[in-house]
Amino acid sequence: MLIILLGLATGVMARDEPATWLQAIAETPFDEPLQVVSEQRHDAVEGTAYARVPFPFPELKSVLSEPAAWCEIVFLHQNVKACVHQPVDGADAALRLYVGRRHYHPPAEANAVDLQMRLQVDSEQRLEVVLEGDRGPYGTRDYRLVLEAVPHGADQSLLRLRYALSFGVRARLAMRVYFATAGRDKVGFTVMSHDEAGEPVYVDGARGMFERNVMRFYLALQTHLETRALPEAERLPASLERWFELTDRYAHQLRELERDTYIEQKQQEYTHQRELQEAEPSPAPFPEVWPGGG
Repeated sequence: MLIILLGLATGVMARDEPATWLQAIAETPFDEPLQVVSEQRHDAVEGTAYARVPFPFPELKSVLSEPAAWCEIVFLHQNVKACVHQPVDGADAALRLYVGRRHYHPPAEANAVDLQMRLQVDSEQRLEVVLEGDRGPYGTRDYRLVLEAVPHGADQSLLRLRYALSFGVRARLAMRVYFATAGRDKVGFTVMSHDEAGEPVYVDGARGMFERNVMRFYLALQTHLETRALPEAERLPASLERWFELTDRYAHQLRELERDTYIEQKQQEYTHQRELQEAEPSPAPFPEVWPGGG
């Protein structure tokens, strides 16, 4: 669903200290140092992933400061049909995401969303990358993605990945239809209660959707860090295999496509992405389409 996109109403995200990240990670329900949480406020939803990763901070900072890396990361998501980047005045780069249905279709049939990328903090002890955009289809607005990273010893780093967006009237109506139909049985990761058999009852609705997608983007980031040093000819197939493997650990929440389908269509879509990157991006109107997925 288009709400996988990245955003937040200005001022909602507040900076806190890495000690709180470690506390969140320590309370993880997963078998890895990772936590996913969400919050909904009236017309805005925020999703956050906290993680400890086995990459030295200087290496991680070098990779995640590059707009090309972000396009490779977000592309792995099944709903992102392509991502292109270019330098722009007043920011470090501009990114254009083509977002659509989870099944294959060319970027021309997707929604184009433009994001500005800025290195808000770039020091020896902290990295903060901000991607933000004003609007999207169906009244979504105030997109904002913030990645923060700090060193954790010599060989590890701590991450916090946060994203959210605001909804207009049309977006709220479209979400209501989605959650009553295709998204009815989809859930996130936060356990709200337990049923009579003692099984967890997970958060659903908009919060569940944001938790699914912040997890997908975090696992895409992990995939990129693990595979970026491979020879170019091996990188794409290895990335697709690894992303599917990582997301399928959480198949109940994240499985949307079968492995072979995902890999085949992503290979097609990557061809479009390269073609778009080699051509000069030009502004395009937002199509009035609400793609399925998420």
